[in-house]
Amino acid sequence: MATYYDIFGQKVQYISSDPPAVVEGQVWYNSTTNVAKFQGFQSGAWSSGGAMSGGSGDGGMAKAGSQTAFLASMGSPGARNDTEEYDGSSWSNAPTTPYSASGVISFGTQTAGLVAGGQPGGGGVSTTAKYDGSSWTTSGSTPYPILYQFGGAGPQTAGISIGGWNQTHPTGGDKTDVKTFNGSTWSTEPATCPFPAYSANHYGTNSEDCNYFGGYNPAAPSFIRNTTHVNYNGTAFTSLAAYPITIAACGTSGTTSAGYAWAGNYRPSGSPDYTDIGNDWDGSAWTTGTSYPATTQTMFSGGSTVPVTISSGGYTGSYVTSTFEFTAAGPTTKTITTS
Repeated sequence: MATYYDIFGQKVQYISSDPPAVVEGQVWYNSTTNVAKFQGFQSGAWSSGGAMSGGSGDGGMAKAGSQTAFLASMGSPGARNDTEEYDGSSWSNAPTTPYSASGVISFGTQTAGLVAGGQPGGGGVSTTAKYDGSSWTTSGSTPYPILYQFGGAGPQTAGISIGGWNQTHPTGGDKTDVKTFNGSTWSTEPATCPFPAYSANHYGTNSEDCNYFGGYNPAAPSFIRNTTHVNYNGTAFTSLAAYPITIAACGTSGTTSAGYAWAGNYRPSGSPDYTDIGNDWDGSAWTTGTSYPATTQTMFSGGSTVPVTISSGGYTGSYVTSTFEFTAAGPTTKTITTS
């Protein structure tokens, strides 16, 4: 940040309104508001929001929601049917879901959300429920009972869930299938994911534009997570740059060309290890991003774009109520003050 001594003796624009286009480092004086300003650059940062009414995780979330209109439903401990809405500062209770479960498929927005499957007890279910902003209704069934999903991507009318886990399915175990929802019914697509996993991580725009990575693979020793990262375009899968660490059940937001992932369950071997690590995706490579304020997993998380990312709840050895809102890195206009 420039100090008075840095700009003393330099020419500063004296204009009646802020310039329509500015560049980093530009300084000007607005004669109408009598305020001096400069264009700087801010790093990405998390800030605290309102706490949830009850500690939870492992549930469903409005993956396309935002910091001012977010939906969180169901989850742990146990199997819950709670629904809470966030308005940018506080949470409020909303109508409960038609069934109780944790580890559910979820996508959509606060006024058009969806949850499906999950674990109500010892096994998975195929129930699907839609939310319209005021009430829940059941709508169709998943192709088979599914659990341990923790997410999905897309709007209510074009959502996607890849993989998952179902011990009772004829082929058993972790899956490679692609399930899409058109607003009323589920379909199983012809393509299959290159790797089997459950509790893997989705981010993207819809059922024809979704990235997918990480997750648990029970076939591996000690349920080791993986780093594999792929894109699904509605027809086929394409391999992408691997995630920097082995990960499952992390937070995600954004699009397939500008995404962000944080925290999660990191276990290169042996016992669970929660992390706070954040990574940014630019469409071709991962780079180190802003760390999450807590080492945790299975948060309620989402954001249609990175600048509206939100994350709440989660599990750190116990269930938590914290909510955090993310401000993405980028240009910012600041006021110059004297002191």
